[in-house]
Amino acid sequence: MSARKMSGVGLAVLFAAAMIASLAGCPSRPQGGTPAVTPPVAPPPLPSAVASGEIMVVGSNTILPIAQKWQQAYNQKHPEVKIAVAGGGSGTGIKSLIGKSCTIANSSRKIKPEEIEQAKAAGVNPVEHLIGYDGIAVIVNKQNPLTEISVQTLSDIYVGKITKWDEVGARGLGEIQVVSRDSSSGTYESFKEMVITLGGKDKSRDYLPNTLHQSNEAIMQTIATTKNAISYIGLGFVNDTVKVLAVVPLGGGKAVLPSEATVRDNSYPLARELYVYTDGEPTGALKDYLDWCLGPEGQALVKEVGYIPLAAAKTPS
Repeated sequence: MSARKMSGVGLAVLFAAAMIASLAGCPSRPQGGTPAVTPPVAPPPLPSAVASGEIMVVGSNTILPIAQKWQQAYNQKHPEVKIAVAGGGSGTGIKSLIGKSCTIANSSRKIKPEEIEQAKAAGVNPVEHLIGYDGIAVIVNKQNPLTEISVQTLSDIYVGKITKWDEVGARGLGEIQVVSRDSSSGTYESFKEMVITLGGKDKSRDYLPNTLHQSNEAIMQTIATTKNAISYIGLGFVNDTVKVLAVVPLGGGKAVLPSEATVRDNSYPLARELYVYTDGEPTGALKDYLDWCLGPEGQALVKEVGYIPLAAAKTPS
């Protein structure tokens, strides 16, 4: 046999051996001809924050700046206590408490009766803790000539009965761009109750279908850059890039601007309370932490962020 033929036979043998080795390493095929696939092994579930002893705080984006300040300041003194903070909205916080995936639910509204029932069914006992006060500020672009607005007019704008600025005396601004918080927000719920349904008197009234829903930060940006926009936001988020309107209460009267004094004495029509909820009365590290939050140091941070602290805490002026 010639050298060329021997070389060809050798290559054929090598190729066959390589194919056999390759097939030996492949998964077997079932009779149907579909390659057998080994299912991926799921990683073991991580222990929940509650199970691990960590204080997990979830909920209201309005309260989020307070919660972050509290966590940072408390951990400077107590680094051994693990505290994690997240937003997501009041509804998300309460759902997390019911699902036992957080230890503190922040909420800028009261827990709803149906949420209490859901909690009881899950073996959770929501306990309410008042942590401070807020005023929902009504804000417009700084070029808007209005200085005040009534709750009735505000409601009519948000349900679509008033659609142009000319109808309320702000001429030349065209159609009203209605901006709202997202539906998981406690501020969204509070505004709906106090303004849109006229203090609960007309439950048939609701937000316009084409209302723009945004986060606190996005709302501030939209109002600052959009001449024809209107929105509302927690007092702690307001800065000088927007104009805050004084609000006339339902039934008429004097227009009132939101401030510490007008929120505390409830003369501002859109004043509200801020809460946290726990599963049962807090004990141990959780109790120590909440006691600190509701004491002078924690309440001083409520005021520093821009909200109204509890009077009983006697925070420094």
